[in-house]
Amino acid sequence: MASEDESALLPHKLPSLRGLKVDRVLNDGKESGVVALLGTFAGCSTQAVVKLSRPPIPVGDPDALSRAISLSERAPWSGMEYGYYHGALDPLFAPGLSVDVLYPGCLYDESEEAREKLLKKHISRNTAQAPVAFRETVEAYENAHVPYIRAIPEGAVGWVYKILALEKETERLLFNDPTEDAGFLLNTDPKWTTHPDHNTTPKAAWKGHASTRDLYCLGLCHRRDVKSLRDLRREHLPMLRAMAETGRRVIRDTYGLEDHSVRVFVHYPPQFYHFHVHYTNVAVDIGVQTERAHLLDDVIDNIERDSEHYAKCAITGRMGENDELWRRYREWRANSDAGST
Repeated sequence: MASEDESALLPHKLPSLRGLKVDRVLNDGKESGVVALLGTFAGCSTQAVVKLSRPPIPVGDPDALSRAISLSERAPWSGMEYGYYHGALDPLFAPGLSVDVLYPGCLYDESEEAREKLLKKHISRNTAQAPVAFRETVEAYENAHVPYIRAIPEGAVGWVYKILALEKETERLLFNDPTEDAGFLLNTDPKWTTHPDHNTTPKAAWKGHASTRDLYCLGLCHRRDVKSLRDLRREHLPMLRAMAETGRRVIRDTYGLEDHSVRVFVHYPPQFYHFHVHYTNVAVDIGVQTERAHLLDDVIDNIERDSEHYAKCAITGRMGENDELWRRYREWRANSDAGST
């Protein structure tokens, strides 16, 4: 259990990063644009991952952008064939820095071992590392991936259940059908950082807003027995069709974005093991690598032809070289190779 001092420092009560002792730089941001630090807050015994990033600059209104930037000569050298200026952006026009603090130590209902596993996962996910691709056969899934899923603490998706119960992130809510078998909830994703303020901007002003070029929404199914693409069968088609069709309709009605401008896809392996669907503007390149993204319409087609498609097929996945799942894959493969000799 956490100490009294530690319980007073829940992430939502941290007023600043004051007192943070940086233990290690996980990612310097040169490639990803996100600086990730591993550190400890004063009075807390559990480490936290702190992510620093600059949100995209909204450029939908060029005139507003030109008014918000002031220029000064950076290198007025004699004889230069061009002018070299430095621009400063008005902080009222766009936020300068986004900070995320991932602190598993606040999950007091979980065991110390469970909190350590969550922290280890976040460290691995945010540490600069080479990506790897792995062809997951059914045997690899059953012998390496399933044990990995079973070892994930139940509290790891507790935040999902709170969203589905309308206890959290209600300001992001776009649609909710609580029907158990086919229902789903649609929210704007926090990765859509240029979205108009959910609390102060009238919803009517969202339609046609310049930020729709960055559109990123998240659909969460209400069923709790579907963890990933591998679990999908014919019985889930009503839910999948609703997530594809109704999700697009809600986005079209809310933001004015036509279906041909919206990409709907599923990640495998997923970032968290409760079935969910991503909706982005086709112009958004986040998370759409061929080794990760499976278009929802293609998923539906595959299951319509064969209910057991995702139970039988091999799937290529992408992850980091330090991920726990990759370690399990390599260990299983090494044992399999040793057993065959």
